[in-house]
Amino acid sequence: MSGTERKVPPTARIAEFPETAAEQARWWEGHILEVLHGLPLDGSEGAVPRPEFDPRRNSLAERERVKAAELTAAGHPVTASGIKQRR
Repeated sequence: MSGTERKVPPTARIAEFPETAAEQARWWEGHILEVLHGLPLDGSEGAVPRPEFDPRRNSLAERERVKAAELTAAGHPVTASGIKQRR
């Protein structure tokens, strides 16, 4: 799957939001795509998912929990249900 296939369809509506909100949305996009597909938006061609985000090995709920723990540990507190809501 190439990066363009995993990308959320572009929309002109993001231009309607303040730049800070648009940046935040783009930041979340990469994390949510990793939860959904196993690879972040900037994953290189031929990259494989980290084991904890591999959709063949882990359920979506498990990947949401892992992402929540990862972001919380990095100083961005969020719950698994918060990841699900953003997804």
